[in-house]
Amino acid sequence: MRAARVDVLSGFAGAPSTVALISRYAIESQRDPGVRLFAETLIQHVSSKDYLSEILAVYYGVLRYCRYSNDPRSVELVKKPSLVVAQIAAGHVPSLDCDDLTAFLGALLLSLGREVRIVTVAFHHAVHKGEQQFSHVYIQAREPRSGFWMTLDPVAAEDVGKMLSRVRAMKIWPVA
Repeated sequence: MRAARVDVLSGFAGAPSTVALISRYAIESQRDPGVRLFAETLIQHVSSKDYLSEILAVYYGVLRYCRYSNDPRSVELVKKPSLVVAQIAAGHVPSLDCDDLTAFLGALLLSLGREVRIVTVAFHHAVHKGEQQFSHVYIQAREPRSGFWMTLDPVAAEDVGKMLSRVRAMKIWPVA
């Protein structure tokens, strides 16, 4: 069994490298028994095949068990979802930033068979070397019956509408 870990990206290599790590963690972690069991705990009172309620139960469960906290000043940290589950199981409240939350939600939802994608957004038109610079990331889950993509952003939480109204640029990154 692989140890839980936190990966540190040296400096800020930009959205593509961070999104690649988030995506890898979510895809790998969907197979982790602890991740699956935590997802099952979150949806235990949801009726079978009520996919909308499953997605919402996972989202609100993450809001209940985790808190937002910034990364260190000049370091990009990304926590593996199995580490987050271990912290919760030990009675701790994990402190996660937007990329940790995206990886964790992605892993939980993938473990339940949901389709997810990663969204990066910019609140200002900032370009570096011809590339748009993004400052925030969150996950979207596709509700299978309606096909509707639901924005799940624990950082914005109840203010997701306000956050989306401030977006000046976005990029969607498919996940398996």
